[in-house]
Amino acid sequence: MSDRRSVLPMLLFSLLTAAAAAAPPSAPAQAHPTRMTVIAGQDVSGSIYKKLGLPNRQFCWDMCLKDERCSGVRWGVLHQDTAGMCLLLTGELTFKELSELKTDDGTLIHVVAARKETTSAAP
Repeated sequence: MSDRRSVLPMLLFSLLTAAAAAAPPSAPAQAHPTRMTVIAGQDVSGSIYKKLGLPNRQFCWDMCLKDERCSGVRWGVLHQDTAGMCLLLTGELTFKELSELKTDDGTLIHVVAARKETTSAAP
Protein backbone atom coordinates (compact mmCIF):
# COMPACT_ATOMS: atom_id res chain seq x y z
CA MET A 1 0.00 0.00 0.00
CA SER A 2 2.78 2.46 0.85
CA ASP A 3 4.40 1.70 -2.52
CA ARG A 4 1.29 2.97 -4.30
CA ARG A 5 1.32 6.23 -2.34
CA SER A 6 4.94 6.94 -3.23
CA VAL A 7 4.44 6.09 -6.92
CA LEU A 8 1.34 8.27 -7.40
CA PRO A 9 3.08 11.66 -6.98
CA MET A 10 5.88 10.55 -9.32
CA LEU A 11 3.35 9.40 -11.90
CA LEU A 12 1.44 12.70 -11.74
CA PHE A 13 4.69 14.66 -12.08
CA SER A 14 5.70 12.57 -15.11
CA LEU A 15 2.31 13.08 -16.79
CA LEU A 16 2.35 16.85 -16.22
CA THR A 17 5.92 17.14 -17.51
CA ALA A 18 5.05 15.14 -20.62
CA ALA A 19 1.95 17.25 -21.25
CA ALA A 20 3.93 20.48 -20.92
CA ALA A 21 6.60 19.21 -23.31
CA ALA A 22 3.96 18.22 -25.88
CA ALA A 23 2.20 21.61 -25.80
CA PRO A 24 2.82 23.67 -28.94
CA PRO A 25 5.06 26.68 -28.43
CA SER A 26 3.14 29.91 -28.11
CA ALA A 27 3.52 32.51 -30.81
CA PRO A 28 5.60 35.52 -29.84
CA ALA A 29 3.43 38.46 -28.85
CA GLN A 30 3.49 41.43 -31.20
CA ALA A 31 4.79 44.60 -29.60
CA HIS A 32 2.15 46.69 -31.36
CA PRO A 33 -0.59 44.61 -33.01
CA THR A 34 -2.57 46.22 -35.80
CA ARG A 35 -6.25 46.06 -36.66
CA MET A 36 -8.66 47.48 -39.18
CA THR A 37 -11.12 50.09 -37.93
CA VAL A 38 -14.27 50.87 -39.91
CA ILE A 39 -14.96 54.56 -40.42
CA ALA A 40 -18.77 54.48 -40.18
CA GLY A 41 -20.72 56.66 -42.61
CA GLN A 42 -17.57 57.82 -44.37
CA ASP A 43 -15.92 57.11 -47.71
CA VAL A 44 -12.15 57.14 -48.05
CA SER A 45 -9.68 58.11 -50.72
CA GLY A 46 -5.94 58.04 -50.91
CA SER A 47 -3.15 56.79 -53.11
CA ILE A 48 -4.32 53.46 -54.56
CA TYR A 49 -1.48 51.01 -55.00
CA LYS A 50 -3.42 47.79 -55.49
CA LYS A 51 -6.92 46.79 -56.72
CA LEU A 52 -8.09 43.30 -55.88
CA GLY A 53 -11.27 41.36 -56.59
CA LEU A 54 -11.70 39.26 -53.43
CA PRO A 55 -14.27 36.77 -52.08
CA ASN A 56 -15.06 38.81 -48.94
CA ARG A 57 -14.11 41.83 -46.85
CA GLN A 58 -11.95 39.85 -44.41
CA PHE A 59 -9.55 38.93 -47.24
CA CYS A 60 -9.27 42.64 -48.06
CA TRP A 61 -8.49 43.54 -44.46
CA ASP A 62 -5.98 40.69 -44.13
CA MET A 63 -4.14 41.91 -47.23
CA CYS A 64 -3.85 45.39 -45.72
CA LEU A 65 -2.74 44.13 -42.32
CA LYS A 66 0.04 42.07 -43.91
CA ASP A 67 1.38 44.92 -46.05
CA GLU A 68 3.37 47.69 -44.35
CA ARG A 69 2.55 50.17 -47.14
CA CYS A 70 -1.19 49.88 -46.54
CA SER A 71 -2.79 52.60 -44.43
CA GLY A 72 -6.43 51.86 -45.28
CA VAL A 73 -8.90 50.16 -47.59
CA ARG A 74 -12.03 50.92 -49.54
CA TRP A 75 -14.24 47.83 -49.89
CA GLY A 76 -17.08 47.89 -52.40
CA VAL A 77 -19.63 45.11 -52.73
CA LEU A 78 -22.93 44.73 -54.57
CA HIS A 79 -26.06 44.49 -52.43
CA GLN A 80 -26.64 40.92 -51.18
CA ASP A 81 -23.22 39.71 -52.34
CA THR A 82 -20.02 38.89 -50.47
CA ALA A 83 -17.35 39.12 -53.19
CA GLY A 84 -16.24 42.62 -54.03
CA MET A 85 -13.51 45.09 -54.98
CA CYS A 86 -10.75 45.92 -52.52
CA LEU A 87 -8.69 49.08 -52.96
CA LEU A 88 -5.51 49.08 -50.88
CA LEU A 89 -4.53 52.66 -50.04
CA THR A 90 -1.21 54.06 -48.93
CA GLY A 91 -0.15 57.35 -47.38
CA GLU A 92 -2.50 59.92 -45.94
CA LEU A 93 -6.19 59.07 -46.11
CA THR A 94 -8.96 61.57 -46.86
CA PHE A 95 -12.48 60.96 -45.57
CA LYS A 96 -15.72 62.37 -46.92
CA GLU A 97 -19.43 61.77 -46.47
CA LEU A 98 -20.57 58.45 -47.91
CA SER A 99 -22.83 58.83 -50.93
CA GLU A 100 -25.26 56.23 -52.28
CA LEU A 101 -23.67 54.39 -55.19
CA LYS A 102 -25.52 52.23 -57.72
CA THR A 103 -24.63 50.23 -60.80
CA ASP A 104 -26.10 51.11 -64.21
CA ASP A 105 -28.94 48.66 -63.57
CA GLY A 106 -29.74 50.22 -60.17
CA THR A 107 -28.10 47.64 -57.89
CA LEU A 108 -26.90 49.28 -54.67
CA ILE A 109 -23.13 49.24 -54.01
CA HIS A 110 -22.14 49.10 -50.33
CA VAL A 111 -18.84 50.84 -49.56
CA VAL A 112 -16.93 50.29 -46.33
CA ALA A 113 -13.95 52.48 -45.48
CA ALA A 114 -11.42 51.24 -42.94
CA ARG A 115 -8.03 52.38 -41.74
CA LYS A 116 -5.21 50.38 -40.26
CA GLU A 117 -4.49 51.27 -36.65
CA THR A 118 -1.84 50.18 -34.22
CA THR A 119 -3.30 49.16 -30.89
CA SER A 120 -1.52 49.86 -27.65
CA ALA A 121 -0.02 46.86 -25.87
CA ALA A 122 -1.87 45.73 -22.75
CA PRO A 123 -0.03 46.59 -19.50
